Amino acid sequence: MTTTRRRSPVRILLITLIVLATLFLAFRVAVIGSLELYFGSGFDHRRFGKLETEFDHSQAAFSEAEGRMRELAAAHPQAERIVWTRAWICVRDAGRAEVCRRPTPDDEATYLALPSTDRIVRQAKDQERTFFCFYGEDPPRYTIMHAPDGTDVKAFAKDRGFRSKRALEPGWTLLGPISDLDRENQQWQ
Repeated sequence: MTTTRRRSPVRILLITLIVLATLFLAFRVAVIGSLELYFGSGFDHRRFGKLETEFDHSQAAFSEAEGRMRELAAAHPQAERIVWTRAWICVRDAGRAEVCRRPTPDDEATYLALPSTDRIVRQAKDQERTFFCFYGEDPPRYTIMHAPDGTDVKAFAKDRGFRSKRALEPGWTLLGPISDLDRENQQWQ
């Protein structure tokens, strides 16, 4: 004799609710993860490769701009930070407010020779390193760093929160991105 088991409507409803809740949770995790990857501070291989190619094609321009930043640092030995954008060169001396001036025509030409650079930064806390920052239209943000010989780039990148690094030429490294917004703000202040 075979026994047929009748399924309880409560049991069916409970199982259906559990399955629906699991599917909803999985969908939310997938959507949030993909949004973080696309808009957030996730690593983007294509942009990393594009910046490396731009550096390869414009290495002389990067070297010239880095040399100009060394000149600015020598002219302002008390500077905590020097920031060079297309419109301004700003210097913040220790204990003073930031002072900005328009770049000279030569400075402007040097800056414009750099592909897609948003700003160039040199800070006393970073010991003679020059940073070329690339924000692009969306995060994540990447940086090309020129560092003096003997710099342990791996330790520097880990200490500052950069998620990845790639050697370009001797003394030049592509870094990116800093995934924590607070650490990124701290790096550039």
